[in-house]
Amino acid sequence: MDLVLVTGAGASHNLGREDKPLPLMPEWSDELCSALDAAESRLAHRCRLAPGMSSVEFETALGELLRWEAMKYLNPAFANLTDEPGHFQQLDGQATARLGTIRRVIDDTLYAQFGQERVDEARATKAYELLLERFAVGRLVLATTNYDRSCEVALSKLGRQSDAGFRAQDSESLERLEVANLVEKAREEHKTACLHLHGAVGWYQKDGVVYDYKGRHAFNQTLGSPVVLYPDPEKDPTSDQYVAALWDEFRVALSLTDRVLVLGHSLHDPVLVQELRAAKPKRLAVAFYTDTAPDSQAAQRAHIEQQLPGAIQIGMDFGPQFGADPEALHAFMDEPQLSVAE
Repeated sequence: MDLVLVTGAGASHNLGREDKPLPLMPEWSDELCSALDAAESRLAHRCRLAPGMSSVEFETALGELLRWEAMKYLNPAFANLTDEPGHFQQLDGQATARLGTIRRVIDDTLYAQFGQERVDEARATKAYELLLERFAVGRLVLATTNYDRSCEVALSKLGRQSDAGFRAQDSESLERLEVANLVEKAREEHKTACLHLHGAVGWYQKDGVVYDYKGRHAFNQTLGSPVVLYPDPEKDPTSDQYVAALWDEFRVALSLTDRVLVLGHSLHDPVLVQELRAAKPKRLAVAFYTDTAPDSQAAQRAHIEQQLPGAIQIGMDFGPQFGADPEALHAFMDEPQLSVAE
């Protein structure tokens, strides 16, 4: 494997249609707050969400809400701990009803913000073409924590047939997710494995099967449950069996390469950082954006060094006008590097 490319939200940011960037977490947070308040007055506040939150603040607040929802089924069992269990159950019912609205709004905005209609396929194709040329990539595995599908479209248009793990049973059936041995199968068939480590828009689970509806339409709950890991600093990839299997394939990919490039990722993902540290690739690079103030760049560099000590840091502009620090790029391409500290 020539390269494992790991992308985060920053890698898709400049690939939106009509000069409208795909959102980063703070921008999705603002859209979600507006949509929640449109559904019910001050509903965002009730969820402990607010416009202007940072990525970490948004992911923490939303993650806590959804983790509470996951454990909420226990509430009735302990209603007798209150002085008025009947009243407690009434309030619990109100919360349950609101959670239904909240879930619908989250998924509606997720699909509206990250659906394929938001992606400029020409911009995405040019960006990936320039990156793969600059890094002289032959065999590639792409692992992304993004919900959008820009990477798949771009690679396919470049003649690198992408494989996200979906297989059709016959010519008329919907493609269904079959993750087992995805990386090895893609290598054998000269395809590029695309591992959506947090799921993707267009993926729906119904009756124990995950189908791919390509993410070109608004969220449709009649198709099933969305297969995504929602924002949460403490997200657990094993909470969804299909996503967990994709992380297993990610580990396989890391074991087959000497070079890993992390692009557009904040590294505020303990599980991802842990996997990169454990893999100990001979050459690990993390790109950071150079179109920010010097103080911001210094903070990015310090954070990268803290999370992945010893990683090569490459100042980069990823998009249709690609640019990268030539000295750091040369170090990643040609010179040995010490293993990342454990």
